[in-house]
This record gives sequence, C-alpha cells and structure tokens, in this order.
Amino acid sequence: MVNKTTARPPQGGAAPESDDRAVFSVAFYLRQILRHVLFAVTCGIVCGLGSVLLCVCVGFARHTFLAHHWLLWALPLLGVGQLLLYKAWKLPQDTTTESVVRNIRLGNRTSGLLAPGILVATCMTILGGGAVGKEAGALQMGASLGATVSRPFHLRDILNRNGDADGRGIHSCVAATGMAAEFAALFFSPLGSGILVLELLGFSQLRFLVDMLIACFTAYGVARIFNIGDIIMKVPIPQIDWKIVGICIIVGVCAAFFGTVFVSLVRFIQDLTRRVYKNYMMWAVVGALIFAVVVATTGWWDFTGSGGAMLNTILVDGKNVSWAFAIKMLLVVLCLGFWLKGGEIMPSLCIGGLLGSACTVMTGTDPLFGAALGAMCFFAAVERVPAAAFFMGCEIFGWSMAPMLAISVFVAFMFSYPVGIYGAGLDLVARFRWRLLKQRVLLHDLDDTANTDRGPFDNIIQASRAIKRVLAGQRPDETVVEPDYVLHALPDGQKPQNKADSTPPDTTRKASKPPRS
Repeated sequence: MVNKTTARPPQGGAAPESDDRAVFSVAFYLRQILRHVLFAVTCGIVCGLGSVLLCVCVGFARHTFLAHHWLLWALPLLGVGQLLLYKAWKLPQDTTTESVVRNIRLGNRTSGLLAPGILVATCMTILGGGAVGKEAGALQMGASLGATVSRPFHLRDILNRNGDADGRGIHSCVAATGMAAEFAALFFSPLGSGILVLELLGFSQLRFLVDMLIACFTAYGVARIFNIGDIIMKVPIPQIDWKIVGICIIVGVCAAFFGTVFVSLVRFIQDLTRRVYKNYMMWAVVGALIFAVVVATTGWWDFTGSGGAMLNTILVDGKNVSWAFAIKMLLVVLCLGFWLKGGEIMPSLCIGGLLGSACTVMTGTDPLFGAALGAMCFFAAVERVPAAAFFMGCEIFGWSMAPMLAISVFVAFMFSYPVGIYGAGLDLVARFRWRLLKQRVLLHDLDDTANTDRGPFDNIIQASRAIKRVLAGQRPDETVVEPDYVLHALPDGQKPQNKADSTPPDTTRKASKPPRS
C-alpha cells in the first residue's frame, strides 16, 4: 500500500484524489472489518427484537378486531390517521415497499422514522380489519432500523477500491442488511431472506453478503428464543414421480396466471388513483369504505387480516377447494390499491395456498401438498424472486421438497408477467396515451428487464457479473445504457431514465428519425 502523503500526483492534468478516495491502509481495513461484523451482529439483535415487537403489536390489533367487528367501520378514519402520521413525520404518503427498494437501489438514506411509522400504520390497518400483512412492513422497518443502527459505526465500503465518497454504497448496504435480518426473524428463514433482498436489489449488494448473512442468522436466533413470528405448518412430502412433476407444472401455471392478475390489479388501481386525483387520504377513505361494505354485506369476516391463520388452517386440513382464493385476492387488492398501509407477502402466501389447494380438483393429489406448492409459486410470481421462494420453501417445508419446488417455482416465474409487485414497471393503460402505446411498451419492457424484473437466465447472468465486479474491486451496481432505437422511441419532452443518458444528446441524433420496421 502506498501512503497518501507520498503518493504521486495524477498525470495528465487530472484533479488530485480527495481524502475519501485515498488508498486505505491495512489497519483501516482491519478496523472496518471489525466494525462491519459488530454492526451485523447489532443489527441482527435489534431487527430480531423489532420483528418480535411487530408480531406482538399486530397480533394484539388482530385479536381486538375479532372481538369487536364494529371496528371495520372505523377503517376509513384509521386510513386517514396513518397518512396524517406520515405527513407529520415528513414521510411520503405514497411510501410502499417498492419505493423503499427503489431508494435502496439508488443509495439514498432511509429515514429512521420509517420504522415506527410503518409499525403504527400496519397495526392501524389490521385493527380496522384490513386484508394486509405485516411482512412487507417488516422489510421497510428493517431498512429503517439498519440505517439507524449503522450511524455510530462509521462504516465504509472497503470492497470498493475506488472508495465510497458519496456514501451511497454504505447506505444501500445497511438498509439491505436490516431488511434481510428483519425478514429472517419473521419467517425463521435466514438463507431465503438474504437471497430475497439480493434479488430485490438486483444483486447490487452482493459484496455485502457476509454482513447480511451474519445479521440474518443473529436475528433468526433472537426470534427463536422468543419463538414469535410467522410459523407456517409443515406438510407431508410425497416421493417425486412423473405425476408429481405434472402437478407441479399445473400449480405453477395457475399461480403465474392469477399472480399476474393480482399484481396488475394492484398496480392499475394505484396508478389510476394517482393520476385521477393525487389525494391519498381521499382514496384511502374510498377504498376503506368499499372494503367495509363488501365485507359486511357478504360476511367475509374470515378473509380479513393477513391470512396467516387461514394459511395454516389450509395446511392442516386441506378441505378448502373452492374459489376462496379469489375472495381473498379481491379484498387484498382493495386495501393495497387504495393506499392503505400494510404488506402483501403473507396475503400472497395465503392466496397461493388457497389456489394450490383448489388445484387438487384437477390433479387429484393431496390438498396439503398442493397448498404448500401454491403458496411458494404465487409468492415467486408476485414478488418476482424465484430463488428466494425456492430457499424459503425448503427452509419452511423441508429440503425434501426441493425438487418439486424447483420445478413449480421455475414454471410460475417463467409464465408470470414480468412486472412484479416490487418492480419498477409502469402500468400502460393508466399511465400512457394510446397513441404512444407501442413506443412505451418497447421502453417499458427494456427498462423492467434490465433493472428490476429479470427472467431466470437474466438473474444468473446478473449474479455472475456482480461476482466478477466484486472480485475486480468495483461496485456491482447496474448502469443501463439505452440503445439508439429506445432513444428514438422517447416522445418529445421525455427525459432518459439512466445516468448514462443524462448528457446532452447529439444534434444529429435529435434531428434523425427512427427507422421504419
């Protein structure tokens, strides 16, 4: 290592390196490694306790609602109250897990008030009978706790040889570590949780995998001490044969289809309400009133809440082979589409379990096994995280289910729409005019495929590139350069999406016309 006081000045008239880009000493590396380990352990403990607190608070709210069904009519007021809370704490009222993931990808700092904000808001929705879960809230809570816990440690991006002068790499690292730890404590799934966050961030935080795993297993240990979390029942696993392979394919295709419907409806309602009138309090009241009327008139009280208890009931008796999954899907769409705070992971697992159990009418197999397959397939289709769904399924139901999960999850991921609930895709119907539809489809698909919603082979390619960049001492963050035909497809006044396109365009390119197909 060359000491920065004796380093030669850069040649060619370039500006000298700042102190933040200076060459690190061995002692600095050792100190930072120790700090990263201490941070990961501390973050795991704090996020494990945060998961326990979230479960206790949400459980109390749910039991209160079951004892007092009249609280259903208080859901509009509770929806307004949670948005007023966000406004008072200067949190964006349209904050969702998707927006938090997007900020982490960009390296923006996560607010420390997001943890108590999403905790209180999720409890308020559950108290009013809202059909939302706490798992996506746990992801947001974990990102906020990770960012808060990291401040005394003064961490640096030691695997980036070019330094981390803007701190964006560390902001992403600490938030991602917190997300993974909180989710690991909630689902008792440390491996699946770490891979989930890596997939959501496009493997851009692969160089901090050790931090994430240490925090995940620490949080898992804390949650095991209290034995409080989302405990999912195990099911008997049959021996794999050609009939079981066919069943896996059928369940995967059904999960892909209905997962696409679910995601499209949620994103369509959110984009439509945002464009019609950007007043989230009004839309929360409208959605809550519609939800309350539908539940009260139909008597669908069992379909309120996150659906965790219903999922375990399916996994125990397996008698539900009806269209109950469509009822649960409708109620979840109403809550999430109209901006009520809460998560969609446990509801998606519940919908998938109901769907998988219903698929046994066609397959003639064990409803319990179908429910387990359906839960993980629907999760993979909705969240667009096949590797996480596979590992979580193995950790929850047992590793003997790995061959069946590999087939069914792959099919669900391949046949589902390439815009997940956490994707950055845009809904074409609500957002674009019909005369620009063809051009927007081209730009929309390329942006989603490159940045957020990859196919299975794109995932493998991106992970291998991230590993190579880490070994080369570079940041594995993605920089997507739009090709010429996409620049031509941009309408007048539309700005490019990527930093690489932020330079003024060439006048000859601006004056040229796109070639005819």
